[in-house]
Amino acid sequence: MRRFKGSRRWARVVMTPGLAIGMAAGAATSGSEPVARVPIVFARTQVRVPVSVNGSAPFVLILDTGMPTRGVILRQTERVDLLGLDFPDEESLSGGGSGPAVAARVASGAHIEVGGYAIADVPVIVLPATVPLPRDTDGVIGAELFEKFAVRVDVDAERIDLFDSQSFQPAGEGTSVPLRFREGKAFVDARVTVQSGPPVTADLAIDLGAGHALWLNDGSKDKFAPPPGAIETTLGRGISGDIRGSIGRVSRIELGNFAFENVVTLFPVKEHQHPGGVDFRDGFVGAELLTRFVVTFDYPAKCMILQRGARFSAPFEYDMTGMVLDPEGLDRRRVDAVLDGSPAQIAGVETGDVLVAVDGETLAALGPDGLRRALQREDVEIRVTLERGSKTIEKQFRLRRLV
Repeated sequence: MRRFKGSRRWARVVMTPGLAIGMAAGAATSGSEPVARVPIVFARTQVRVPVSVNGSAPFVLILDTGMPTRGVILRQTERVDLLGLDFPDEESLSGGGSGPAVAARVASGAHIEVGGYAIADVPVIVLPATVPLPRDTDGVIGAELFEKFAVRVDVDAERIDLFDSQSFQPAGEGTSVPLRFREGKAFVDARVTVQSGPPVTADLAIDLGAGHALWLNDGSKDKFAPPPGAIETTLGRGISGDIRGSIGRVSRIELGNFAFENVVTLFPVKEHQHPGGVDFRDGFVGAELLTRFVVTFDYPAKCMILQRGARFSAPFEYDMTGMVLDPEGLDRRRVDAVLDGSPAQIAGVETGDVLVAVDGETLAALGPDGLRRALQREDVEIRVTLERGSKTIEKQFRLRRLV
């Protein structure tokens, strides 16, 4: 094995706790016919795509504009061992957090299928089983699709459409927003008003794989410093560890001719503002905002096309309990921290407790998105069931906006 032949910098913040999600029926039209129409699942504010590798049953991969290199990323499992891949290379992969890079095995020459469409000669990058991807996903796909196709993402209709980028002709209503590219990553200009006054132009990376709406780096001039009342907490988890910073609300963000107000926003500490050592300028616009549109990413034409989706006007929300939950958990969610003065802290919830039910309904029954909605109901009293060591305890408290 040729060890550490190269290095990849990947900026994934795997999970951002506390942001609202939802789905509704709807569709957009195009002047071109797709070469593939792919069903998706929209969960944890992530677009999840079924992808077959070497004829396998589908792997569930997060669709990520923030993955700038070809190939698919898979987490090591027994299913990966059964693919029959040869791994002659090993590379270091770094991303969000303060920890070291991780060693990833790399195979070449695989073939994948997406929506019945076959793609040959695809690299497969396999991460250790311990890398913090959500446990109900298998990996990530990004540039392998975005560089080959115009990709329309429609979470309302629960599908993505892949169009031949050379012949793609959009049709119907929509706003084309120019993109520019650095090191394979797409950037867009937005106008942001943090508190008051005139908007400030922000140079933001497009990051469909991240669950947040907006991430702002304050930079050297502090033009995007956290507003008063922002709370310090863990923002998410990258492949190199936890992301720390503050969560607050910005007054307004304008993207193309669209505007959103009172937007929940992440403000990472300086050492976490550029995951993987990449210059992400003023930050990111993430899936919680992008999926409020039917959005078409047309990288060859250097633009994205935005049409209002069903969730366009939904309020932006954050967790209302004060419990910072393990982002990887499914049926059980460890309490990684409890915010001072929050409803959970006042009720006696402690770091290290394990959340297993809300109002008598198990986390397995709720699902990740049902849990999120259950913890974001302002002025509603809830009962949480927790495991503390060998004991099962219950705490009751009233939810309130913390941000």
